[in-house]
Parts: sequence; structure tokens; C-alpha cells
Amino acid sequence: MLKTVLLLLLAYIAYRFIFGFVIPVSKATRSVRQQFKAAQDQMEAQMRAQQGYAQSQEANQNRPNPKKFSSDYIDFEELK
Repeated sequence: MLKTVLLLLLAYIAYRFIFGFVIPVSKATRSVRQQFKAAQDQMEAQMRAQQGYAQSQEANQNRPNPKKFSSDYIDFEELK
């Protein structure tokens, strides 16, 4: 009889430990990992967007700008 009571008490303690500590900690850990992954993915997306923007800026700077000639241009003549 005492052995049965001790086994039931041990089972109850194990149940409380598992459902009161182990499962909530594992859920919290999983949640934190997902949040870190989401933050990392967002950071990588921002970096890719910034790199794409920087590359497009470099491409625009490397491309020669078409020169616009104005019809109001006056030739400079040196006076002596």
C-alpha cells in the first residue's frame, strides 16, 4: 500500500514538473527562436533592399548623363 502511494505521489510530482515547467519552457524557447528568425529574415530583407538600392545608385552614377545643350548658348569671345 505504501509503495502504491509513493508511486502515485511520484507520478503526481512528475506530472506537475512536466506540465508546469518543461512544456512551458519548451514553448517559450520555440517562440523566442521564431521571433529571432523573423527578425533575422527582416534584417536580411532590409540589407538586400539597401544593397539593391546602392547598386542601382552606382549604376546610375556610372552611366553617362545625356548632356543637354541649350540654344541660348553664347560663345565666349576674348576682348583685347
